[in-house]
Amino acid sequence: MTQSFMRYGVLFSFALLTACSGGSDGEGGPVADPDALSGIISIESGSRIDSDTADDFRLGVARTNDRAAEAQPLPDTGIVAGYLSQQQGSYPANDGQTFNFAADAQDFYQVELSEGDLVALQVFPEGAQAPPEVRFGVFQNGNVERCEAGCGGDSFTFTYVVSGVSGPTPHTLAITAEAGGPFRYVLSVAAAGASSSMNVSYEGVDFRPGEAIVMPGTRGQAFSSAGAVAQATSAAEARYLGEGIWHVRQTPVYLARSLSAAERAQAKRQTLDWVRELRSTPGVELAEPNFLYESQQVTPDTNPLYDLQWNHPLISLPTAWLVAPNGGFGTGIAVLDTGLFSADPSLYGQWHPDLEDNVVEPSGRILDYVTGSLDIDPEPDQGRDQNPHDPGNQQSQNSSFHGTHVAGIAVGMDNGIGIIGVAPQATLFPVRVLGVDPETQRNVGSSDDLIAAINWAADQADIHVINLSLGGLGPSDALQNAVTKAFNQNKLVVAAAGNQGTDQLTYPAAFSNVVGVGAVDGAAVRASYSNIGGSVNLVAPGGDANRDANQDGNADLIVSAWGNDSVSPPRPNYAGLQGTSMAAPHVAGVYALMREAAGAGPELTPKGFFTLLSSGSLTDEVGNPTEYGEGLINAIKSVNAVGDGPTSPVMGASPSALQFSRSQTSQDLTLRVYPETESIVIGPITSPGWLTVIQEGGTAPKTLTATVNTGGLTEDNLYRGVVSVEYTSDGEIRTLEVPVSVQLGDESGSRDAGRHYVLLVSTDEERNTLVQQVVEAQNDRYEFSFADVEPGEYFLVAGSDIDNNGFICETGEACAEYPVNGLPEPIVIGDSPLSGVELTTSFRRPTISAMGGLPRIGFEGYRLLKETGPAGEKTVRRVSEDKQ
Repeated sequence: MTQSFMRYGVLFSFALLTACSGGSDGEGGPVADPDALSGIISIESGSRIDSDTADDFRLGVARTNDRAAEAQPLPDTGIVAGYLSQQQGSYPANDGQTFNFAADAQDFYQVELSEGDLVALQVFPEGAQAPPEVRFGVFQNGNVERCEAGCGGDSFTFTYVVSGVSGPTPHTLAITAEAGGPFRYVLSVAAAGASSSMNVSYEGVDFRPGEAIVMPGTRGQAFSSAGAVAQATSAAEARYLGEGIWHVRQTPVYLARSLSAAERAQAKRQTLDWVRELRSTPGVELAEPNFLYESQQVTPDTNPLYDLQWNHPLISLPTAWLVAPNGGFGTGIAVLDTGLFSADPSLYGQWHPDLEDNVVEPSGRILDYVTGSLDIDPEPDQGRDQNPHDPGNQQSQNSSFHGTHVAGIAVGMDNGIGIIGVAPQATLFPVRVLGVDPETQRNVGSSDDLIAAINWAADQADIHVINLSLGGLGPSDALQNAVTKAFNQNKLVVAAAGNQGTDQLTYPAAFSNVVGVGAVDGAAVRASYSNIGGSVNLVAPGGDANRDANQDGNADLIVSAWGNDSVSPPRPNYAGLQGTSMAAPHVAGVYALMREAAGAGPELTPKGFFTLLSSGSLTDEVGNPTEYGEGLINAIKSVNAVGDGPTSPVMGASPSALQFSRSQTSQDLTLRVYPETESIVIGPITSPGWLTVIQEGGTAPKTLTATVNTGGLTEDNLYRGVVSVEYTSDGEIRTLEVPVSVQLGDESGSRDAGRHYVLLVSTDEERNTLVQQVVEAQNDRYEFSFADVEPGEYFLVAGSDIDNNGFICETGEACAEYPVNGLPEPIVIGDSPLSGVELTTSFRRPTISAMGGLPRIGFEGYRLLKETGPAGEKTVRRVSEDKQ
């Protein structure tokens, strides 16, 4: 999600700067000895910097890489940050200081790529003076991708997976600013199967200020009442969500009125401090923010395209209906979303005509879980109720009926009126968990409402599938508990894999017991926005508005039910949308057809679904696993798989690929069995000569240890291979292959993350920069030394300013914070010198999990103010960061 940040700090006078750099505090106070603080900043392996950044142009040291003949070399696996702009100019003046940017329209790089390698370009145009148009070219066999202005919003991503080559092959990568700018970018090159290679920004998860999710004691048994929980957590009120999980709120003020941007930022900082306190409170086992999430649709098109359901034949759905002629009858699909279009919102009924007869009968069960300011339905108390009608977003045009669209894909009726869903006779449980953010008008929900709804659905015997076309939450333990409960209660949980086009994990899709679904277009090619990597178990039709891959003369949008609330009374409608939100309900509907083919009995369970998925019985192979997971769901294969009886056990590996480095030369490899109740005899294991896999035979599940033999390996080479595990299943000999790679490091002296500005920053809320110096990379590191610094506590940070806008450590720039990026802690300078301090700089950013499960709020870099000295370097006076 996009977040708004504020930049703080006060301008220091030149006299103060002199005082900080000299031997006195200006009032006769003591200072530390000369060389009060010194150390080194290591550069992450594989790091490179564009040779002509705006900072280089400022100093007149830029080395052009504007033509293929001047292409910069990159390591086989690595990361490079750069700068481009079609135009030159100045950033808006700030405190009387002006920063200029240069024109640089094109950068070229040269790299050797192999089959399955991932090349990712992430563009960060925040602060651009004109919207950029970007072209990304990968040249070996003429592949070119292009994104016009505004693609992806604040930032956008191109991904390219190498295919059609044998062995390492030279490729040229070209990045062009065809218009607009300036902007920063990061270009990542990763080996096949690499995880989180594109994690170059802090994960943009949002949460409700003043609220938290907690689990007191052991499974919530430490406190007997809501009042006791509220008292123990310093909260004003507490509400039970099920399975030992409670929602606590400090004060209702955050719901009673809207907050300004500054108030909201302050409230969020206070909330994170409160959550940290809760984690150390006796009797509290779990504490986390009340995360917000969004629907996973992009670019709606409200034209009535319901007669263009290309998605059905793409997954062989018409043939599957012959095998499952009752259309999934007997299966309950809970669509946890925005609710359902109704022509009369005051009633339980008058639903969209393509869904009317499939909606579960009213029974007094709570189906609307949206609470607080996100709840804009007519009920007066902004609380939970029995009517899941979708009120739209109360806009005269383009109201969102996301849940109606998703439900239509899964269970749209075969009534001759409009569209038809995958399982047209399944029972629909429309559960409202997404409301409307009053500020952005986007479909947003909170984790307390979602957790309560999932716990409820897990207990309903007539619900068999839970569809979650939503995402953007942090790695919530409380949500994981709810999902695990549903899975253990034999509910298949299906979730959208996310629309960011990256390999960063998206929750809930990334949970191990959730089916994460990516999106493809009309030619079964991954949609440009669809996430890749660990959030994707398989893919399904999700559409791509920029393509007409099936050449039917229309954009590849998924057509389904919609609503029109610009008239009174509201009217049913149809719309074409794209997104992983649209892909997920295809899988939910296919599972309903599978249950029909299996007799809707105990023969098919969520565990059984994962077993069939891992064996390849449910999908068509359409591309590499990084982009497509197990492949494209095939409806006829899926219903035939359960109709043919039990499937032979299969073996899988976790992780699915092994990557080694200088710092990690040994890893565990767990061999898993599907279904989990079976065991498999392990046969011979073969591996590259530089890898030893300790194997004692026996049966799987089993954990093995793989260790790199570093002797004979050179640091600047990338070595690849495969670990092959032979096993016997039902008398048939099979082979499991696990890709493996190792790169011990770069060629000595080749690492460079750009010119670094090293800062000592005050630890108060203003975070003013008090001392600064500039260092260049030498021998794969930076060396720094501060002399005559006043004793006290400081934050020690460093980073690059490649776009010369006066800020370091922005997304796309290198950053080092002491002791760990993302978790800065004060460093104490006393009367004696402090030497040997070590930091690591990187273009990558830590995940929320690495930061203890708490997001970083309000950080957008450390601010520099330019003052040209004798060496033409920047002099830093202050810093920008919301207090952590």
